Amino acid sequence: MFSFCIRRLHCGGIGRTPPVSALDDAGVELIRRRLANSMANRAPHRFRYKAGASEAAVLLLLCTEKGRPCILFEERQRRLLAHGGEVCFAGGKADSEDPTLVHTALRETREELGLDPSLVRVLGRMPPVPSKNGLLRVHPVVGVVGELGGLRLNREEVHRAFALPVSHFYEGNEVAEGFRDTGLKVPVYQTDKRGLSIWGLTAYILNEFLIRVGDPANDVVVGK
Repeated sequence: MFSFCIRRLHCGGIGRTPPVSALDDAGVELIRRRLANSMANRAPHRFRYKAGASEAAVLLLLCTEKGRPCILFEERQRRLLAHGGEVCFAGGKADSEDPTLVHTALRETREELGLDPSLVRVLGRMPPVPSKNGLLRVHPVVGVVGELGGLRLNREEVHRAFALPVSHFYEGNEVAEGFRDTGLKVPVYQTDKRGLSIWGLTAYILNEFLIRVGDPANDVVVGK
């Protein structure tokens, strides 16, 4: 596996300073605005999908813990055959009854973490990305809640849920690895859980989010 110091990627990508220090009205509005404008300013990568690929959605959820803006993750049960023991965002395949992909992300989050969808403020979406086998078109949805209360984990699927401060991802100590067969390099983020890292699809979505909300150019739509 080819890897290199992620400091180079930081210098040309997310920088070293988190864009927000709190999820107050100003911080949330900055994230919402930059996400929206980034959809016009940042061209999505043209991924390849298998014929007949299905739609899926995940929720990148911002929350506040000990006064700090954080991102919520879950670790899948180790006994699961598919992606057991891996870090991910809550989400899954769209059902035919789902009216929108935002609804899919919120429904799956409720099923996996017991979080009431009415507590989540949806801030925007990012371009889809393929699952490892190319059979799913995964749509990232970004949302925010306040202080997390008691989550009710679905123990059949989720081993634990944990939040990491947004500032954790600006420390610049990661390495990068190839993503799919695209030629892209994506960070592998370490967590504060021993032996647990964030890589692959989840790392790609996380890095896209950090780039989009961390770029001041996305305060406006370029060219307008």
